[in-house]
Amino acid sequence: MTISLFACGFQPLHGRQSDPAGASAVTAVTLSDVYIAPIPDRIGQEVRNGLLDRLNRLGQPTRPRFRLDVLLQSRKEGLAIRSDETVTRFNFRLGARFKLIDTRSGETLFGGRTVAISAYNIVRSSFANVTAEKDAQSRAAREVSEEIHVQIAVYFKRREER
Repeated sequence: MTISLFACGFQPLHGRQSDPAGASAVTAVTLSDVYIAPIPDRIGQEVRNGLLDRLNRLGQPTRPRFRLDVLLQSRKEGLAIRSDETVTRFNFRLGARFKLIDTRSGETLFGGRTVAISAYNIVRSSFANVTAEKDAQSRAAREVSEEIHVQIAVYFKRREER
């Protein structure tokens, strides 16, 4: 079964210039010109590394045209509670607010928010609990960095089409 997406107006963000159905290569080049400001804490480092992998595959730009500032907020919420009031499952919630800033003018060009939620179980082993919590944090960090990447890529694609 083959599905054609050309007639619906769908266009990939990272296509080739010559591909009439794809985005121009300008979007990918523009994304690589974004400096990602350091984000505090271990989870901030994971989000930043995810963004670096997605935006700056060849490394940070030497003279960036844009700067991305990200502010994270995290929270651990008890989800499954036994009758003796012990928690057996947690949700790790990671929220991010971000701003894309023009480095020449200092003007904020685009901003957004995203939230990722990862769940993990609590067991009798303290080591397993710590490992499960860190894994949930890493999964949330990957999801947040992917969503920020998509929002910024869409912003640049729309800007390019104007």
